[in-house]
Amino acid sequence: MPPLLLPSIALSAGIISVLLTIWLERHAQRLGLVQAPNHRSSHTKPTARGGGLAVAVTIVAAAIALSPVGSPRLLCIAACIAAIALLGFADDLKDLSARLRFAAQAVILVALLWAAGPLPLPGPDWLAGPILLLLLLLVGLWWINLFNFMDGIDGIAASQAVLVILGAMLVWSLGKPEAISQPTFWLGCSAAAASLGFLLRNWPPARIFMGDSGSNALALTVMALALLSISAGELGYNCWLILPAVFVSDATVTLLRRLSRGERPWQAHRRHAYQQLARRYGHARVTTAYCIITIGWLTPLAAAAEWFPPWQWQLTLTAYLPLVLGAWLCNAGARTETPAGATE
Repeated sequence: MPPLLLPSIALSAGIISVLLTIWLERHAQRLGLVQAPNHRSSHTKPTARGGGLAVAVTIVAAAIALSPVGSPRLLCIAACIAAIALLGFADDLKDLSARLRFAAQAVILVALLWAAGPLPLPGPDWLAGPILLLLLLLVGLWWINLFNFMDGIDGIAASQAVLVILGAMLVWSLGKPEAISQPTFWLGCSAAAASLGFLLRNWPPARIFMGDSGSNALALTVMALALLSISAGELGYNCWLILPAVFVSDATVTLLRRLSRGERPWQAHRRHAYQQLARRYGHARVTTAYCIITIGWLTPLAAAAEWFPPWQWQLTLTAYLPLVLGAWLCNAGARTETPAGATE
């Protein structure tokens, strides 16, 4: 494949994504993709939804386009992303049961783990084999669902997807310049470009929402990139653990506090830290703050963890501790909602 074709795939992904997003936005009423405000919503007027389909379609197309220079594994990964996007779209339209969603997600994750290939052990030998696969399956289920939970205010999920993926690709390319010849690298760039194309219409005040189709597809894409780069020995587990820490901390603290009171984890609510903050300071400020944390705090720590392996777990702990404390102090998962103090 000609050298210029790889970056052109990523550039095309951004252009196609924004065009598809605009098309979905304009035809949302006819397609039944208009979301009215409800008890979980952070918006106050009917808004087009399902824009994440544009992201999912674009990423799948990019994976297929890159498969001739990669391996047949990219075709399997494209199929997994398409499947989980369709599952999310069905959930957007029909509100599927939690049991059915988890079962379907587990099947897709098993296929993704198979496609990613053998993975190095992240710890002692007892983690080998089925135990590692089970652990990754549980992590994957939590990651997909927490990404969906965190898609609750304008721009936050798409912007985090862009920054997490680009952060990983930056760390990879700075440490190993030959990365720019790898199809996995350009799949990451294409996914980031697709997310950015959608973000142009989703930045506060959002003209269209992502929906479960997009959040599912982006979450699985991030996990696929992580597995592929770890399997190839290009990036380590800790880099991928650190980069999404602001999302993981917020969602995990919220879940644990709600579980401690006996609340059902799948019950809709608006008590994540980012939602509590958005009612007081507005969507744009909170989304921007989360972006600054990822760029200014987490990306440097992820790079340090990658370049100084003896310190990788200490750096991971350093990344998470202030974010977990911050989520707690911002009332993540609190019994009551923070009163509104700002308007968009």
